[in-house]
Amino acid sequence: MPNLPRELITDILTRLPVKSLLRFRCVSKPWCSLIDSRSFIKMHLLQSKKTGSNLFLMLGFLGIYSVELDSLDAANRLRPPYSASDVSNSCNGLILVLAKIPFIWNPFTRKYRELPATPVEQPVDFEVGSAYVTHGFAYDAVNDDYRVVRVEEFRGFDSEWIRSEAKLYSSKSDKWRKIQNFPYQLPYKRAWGAHLNGVLHTGVRTGDLGYFDSSIWAFDVRTEQHYTLPKPDFTGTDLEFTVEVLGGCLCLVRPRKRYRTDVWIMKEYGVKESWTKLLTIAPPLVERYITIGPLAYSRNGEEVLLNHDDKQLIWYDLRRKTVRNVSVDGLPFVFYAEVCVASLIQPDVSGEGDETEELRQQEKSRVKKRVDFLSEGFKLVL
Repeated sequence: MPNLPRELITDILTRLPVKSLLRFRCVSKPWCSLIDSRSFIKMHLLQSKKTGSNLFLMLGFLGIYSVELDSLDAANRLRPPYSASDVSNSCNGLILVLAKIPFIWNPFTRKYRELPATPVEQPVDFEVGSAYVTHGFAYDAVNDDYRVVRVEEFRGFDSEWIRSEAKLYSSKSDKWRKIQNFPYQLPYKRAWGAHLNGVLHTGVRTGDLGYFDSSIWAFDVRTEQHYTLPKPDFTGTDLEFTVEVLGGCLCLVRPRKRYRTDVWIMKEYGVKESWTKLLTIAPPLVERYITIGPLAYSRNGEEVLLNHDDKQLIWYDLRRKTVRNVSVDGLPFVFYAEVCVASLIQPDVSGEGDETEELRQQEKSRVKKRVDFLSEGFKLVL
């Protein structure tokens, strides 16, 4: 290995799982420095995304679990730094954990970063019956900044939605600030479950005066702009749907009558004509259910992994239109799931290059030399 070019060693290491890389930090100081560098961490993440490797299912609700996507053999319960069982969504290997003090956590390196406290500010112009807080987690690639959207929704004593107030957290500034409020009520369950390219997506009900429609609502965390996306051309009167991400594309899940569900894929982002119906699933192919959620494609692209009623995982064969159950040891009784890529991304460092770390180490070295010099000086006087 000492005779191998550094570029070849780097290329080999970027193809390894996080667990192995954490062990290999102990091989030598040069290897530790390489694996800890921001340039290597980003190269490793890009390699994982390019090859579809190092993918896990993250499960939440009755505790936080991880399941290796390639094997789907066992659910391993994770131990976050604080007691928590609820997560918002994942982004580049980081997950937003919704504990009493929310924090950004890398479950693979076990590093975390607490979010600063921000109280719910009650409106003064009307009486509040209840307040509900939702979160979304996304990455601003232009500014290399991880951001959290927090929406506080207020209802009257009749439980009718009145309005919301929104705040945005930046990992670079480590601060919250108010942003434009959201004009519609967000879904109660995992409001911002679809993060794609720095944009959070959800389905909302729009309209008034007795006429309602449903829209795909998007929020860009970099520009802080809201906008809507076109829906597929539906038939029928069923308006409800959820928005997911499948294989790097926006995905729409539309439940219909008689436990029938359609899954649509937007192959080209923002282009209405690119919507394609991927599959339709219904009994007796599967038992009666409340929800179906697409999670990932198989390695050969011929099957889709589905979350069946938040209780079971199944593979759906796109060509044969058949299903097969997945047996996972230790799977919790109830869960929600999403795909997460294992990475070395550090939640406690944002927007700092290797040069910054190098300067910090140089300054520490200079301080140590000054302290040593002064100590020697005192010894000479004594």
